[in-house]
Amino acid sequence: MNKKTLNECSREELLEIIRSLKKQKKFGLVWEDKPEKVAAECRKKLPVVKEDAGKVISNADVTGPTNLIIEGDNYHTLSVLNYTHTGKIDVIYIDPPYNTGNKDFTYNDRYVDKEDSFKHSKWLSFMYKRLLLAKSLLSEKGIIFISIDDHEQANLKLLCDEIFGEENKLATIAIVNNLKGRSDDEFFATAHETLMVYARDVREAKILGLPMSESSSKEYKKFDSISRYKEVSLQKTGKNSRRIDRPKMYYPIYYNPKTTDFSLEMRDGYVEIFPALINGNEGCWRWGKKTFFKNKDTELVARQVNGIWRIYVKMRDIVDGEKRTTRPKTIWIDSKYDTGAGGKALKSTLGKSGLFSSPKPPEYLKDIIRIGARNNGVILDFFAGSGTTGQAVLELNNEDGGHRQFILCTNNENGIAEKVTYPRIKAVVEGYGNTEGIPANVRYFKTDFVEKDETLDKLRRKLSPACEDMIRIREGAFDKVIDEDKFKVYRNSRGLTAVIFDRFELADYIAQIEELETDTPVHLYAFSYTNYGRLDELSDNLRHTYESQPIPEGVLEIYKRIFNKGGKR
Repeated sequence: MNKKTLNECSREELLEIIRSLKKQKKFGLVWEDKPEKVAAECRKKLPVVKEDAGKVISNADVTGPTNLIIEGDNYHTLSVLNYTHTGKIDVIYIDPPYNTGNKDFTYNDRYVDKEDSFKHSKWLSFMYKRLLLAKSLLSEKGIIFISIDDHEQANLKLLCDEIFGEENKLATIAIVNNLKGRSDDEFFATAHETLMVYARDVREAKILGLPMSESSSKEYKKFDSISRYKEVSLQKTGKNSRRIDRPKMYYPIYYNPKTTDFSLEMRDGYVEIFPALINGNEGCWRWGKKTFFKNKDTELVARQVNGIWRIYVKMRDIVDGEKRTTRPKTIWIDSKYDTGAGGKALKSTLGKSGLFSSPKPPEYLKDIIRIGARNNGVILDFFAGSGTTGQAVLELNNEDGGHRQFILCTNNENGIAEKVTYPRIKAVVEGYGNTEGIPANVRYFKTDFVEKDETLDKLRRKLSPACEDMIRIREGAFDKVIDEDKFKVYRNSRGLTAVIFDRFELADYIAQIEELETDTPVHLYAFSYTNYGRLDELSDNLRHTYESQPIPEGVLEIYKRIFNKGGKR
């Protein structure tokens, strides 16, 4: 078009462009973006959170992180978390609505039924907004796990490819949750659902192992003074197992049958052993000479098989002081994953049945968390529902001494947050039936809003006080030290967090901090009309080290990025 802009094109030229675009082949996911009320209202009011102090679960003897329950629409809670937890989440697990048409998915306060011609577009619009916000929360090594079934599985795969990148897909796992199959299916009895796994960055992500099954553990029948073990061949098998594939791994090993000693040099009484394939071709060892020399005295055995000497490695059931784990597979089959197991666990915890439809079993979530995060990881579930993820985190910490933290986000539709999620976590912490409690600290927050004003400065003045709880969440600081109208100080294990809403009294407030009997660092949040965070007026002779930033500018910057796009692609 001779570099014309669209505004400069004639009607005929514009029509020609449209016809040309229609002829182009497309590959990928295309849907009609449907407006959503919860996103649109953020153009007029900004989400914040406020603590419900009556729901604090406190254990003074617990030194681990404080867990969070946030009640509200997850679009709003994810927006808040984009300020408090950008790049800090290790594992996200979600069990979103499957869009079956059976009153499991609402859009703009109405159920989306099977006959809705835009049911897939509504679901994709809904998920796109939330997954885009979730992506920025993941740490560099972060991983997201998403449960889904066939109603939207194909669409979700393409959506995740678009948001996270196809190269960051780690697995599509079949979870057998009903081995008998659903009896009401017409053609095939569905026995599984899908778990999709994506990394923030496949180059940084790491999938950890699962505990060995009882049958696998029984394979370690032999034992020596170090531990139990099973034998695996030192000779490489399968791919790249020939000498020409790995020539440096082809060398003779010498073995003394009487002394059971190994060597790289031929001596009296030793036999020479080469790696040889079954077909007679030259093979290769799994170990190079350096590894062989390091481990030859404790980790190798040799014996004759059909007249041929073979060397075996002792694969131990204990590695670096911990039980050996197994690599997760793409099909999970175990009764602990059954749909019914989730309902039984919830009933056991709260003493009632029918409180929540098809909750996930805690053991299922434990395995997801085991393979996705270290024992000090931060785990987020923004479709928290009945709170299974929270229970799984608490129980895992109790089992292995970990310090994992959970963040549960759920709305209060039909009272789910207040009647199920919170009571369940409270029961796990305090104990239920014959099950002892697992001491932990939990804080409960609700989303709230600050109405936008006609001027930015007025908005800054209204928003700053409403940011207090967001700052506490961001810093993980909940132990109150100073509580004045325009000056707050909180303590965590790393230091102090101070929030100042009146910079004119800054010197007096700093003096109060300096009087505290501590020399820990201070994270200082001070009200400002600008993005200027330095505090040049501070004295150089201060006992504490201060790191300062303005409020509410940090929140406004993030919300500008999120809401100015209106949730659009």
